[in-house]
Amino acid sequence: MNDEEPPQKKNKLPIEPPTLNLSLPEDLIVTILARVSRLYYPTLSLVSKRFRSLLTSPELYQTRSLLGRTDNCLYVCLRFSRTDRIPRWFMLCRRPNQILTNDTKKKKKNKSSGYILATIPIHRSPPAHGSGLVAVGSNIYNIGGSIYDSPSSNVSILDCWSHTWLKAPSMYVERDYPSANFLDEKIYVTGGCYKHYNPSNWMEVFDLKTKTWEPVLSRAGIYKRLTLYRCHDETHNVVVDGKLYIIGDKGVAYNPKDGTWNSLESEMELGLIWSSSCVIENVLYYYYYGEEIKWYDTKARSWRNLNGMKKLPKFARHANVRLADYGGKMALFWDKFVASGGGRGYENRMIWCAMIALDRRNSEEIWGKVEWFDAVLPHPIPVDYVFEYVGAVNV
Repeated sequence: MNDEEPPQKKNKLPIEPPTLNLSLPEDLIVTILARVSRLYYPTLSLVSKRFRSLLTSPELYQTRSLLGRTDNCLYVCLRFSRTDRIPRWFMLCRRPNQILTNDTKKKKKNKSSGYILATIPIHRSPPAHGSGLVAVGSNIYNIGGSIYDSPSSNVSILDCWSHTWLKAPSMYVERDYPSANFLDEKIYVTGGCYKHYNPSNWMEVFDLKTKTWEPVLSRAGIYKRLTLYRCHDETHNVVVDGKLYIIGDKGVAYNPKDGTWNSLESEMELGLIWSSSCVIENVLYYYYYGEEIKWYDTKARSWRNLNGMKKLPKFARHANVRLADYGGKMALFWDKFVASGGGRGYENRMIWCAMIALDRRNSEEIWGKVEWFDAVLPHPIPVDYVFEYVGAVNV
């Protein structure tokens, strides 16, 4: 009988991550973390409970402010079904690299953008259903909305440094599906006042310095135009050239500096009804179901196609598409249906994102360069999910 042991198969030893010396002084760790881009914070939070605590500490963000280290971060809010009252918050960040390999061919085959929507654990989030959500500095304001199917005047503030919610003064009017925008240190809120609307309350403004709400009065003719076309109901507003453009079935422009009101061109109105839009470097962009991404030429008073978008995949006709300003670039989100097993059809969707650099070559042409696009949510979500919000904050 052969006493020799049979040769054993050599197994590759897993690559151990380097151990982290957490005995460093806390102020030194804070100084180091303050120099790291916030896009990596969700990954760093996985290191330890101590790191998670430091990454949300006031000391870290005070240090970042002193060093001038602020990042433009993109936040996304979803509901996983139309009956789900719990908003889920995410931040676009760098994808954790959990696989170490020297196989360059495999790297090329599985090339990723390196970005992912990381879940943000936020406790006691107010409902986002029907709210007006707007980013101001390092905060996101949640204004009005529906609470148990009734309009609300509540206002909450998401502190994106600590990911905690703060209370703010309530509006005068209860609003459901209002539209909110930031202009000259003030937040303007329009629409959503289904009941008791009149020229003195369909629009109000919040002064960030005095922390007070005030109504914005309008002329009788403007009010008649708005109420005639149900603009007191659901509205959409954007800020271009220092003016607030308020769109319902018809639209008006309001200049806060001199208090003047003007009717909008019909061409501009058509581009904003039931569409996703954003303003980037004072240019208004929008996407409507089944069409190209367009931008509004204020001189020619017409919509023009954004050139250079052929690298993007075609969106399904009824895909949920959202546009957002991300530090001068366009962040573009859309969804794709995912086939379910067992012949159950399409029960889920995946969220995709593209980052587009913009180049205005002349007065009549804007070109977009698709820097990357990828599926950014690591798992499918129900087909009846709701895309509540996307916006960038400075933290």
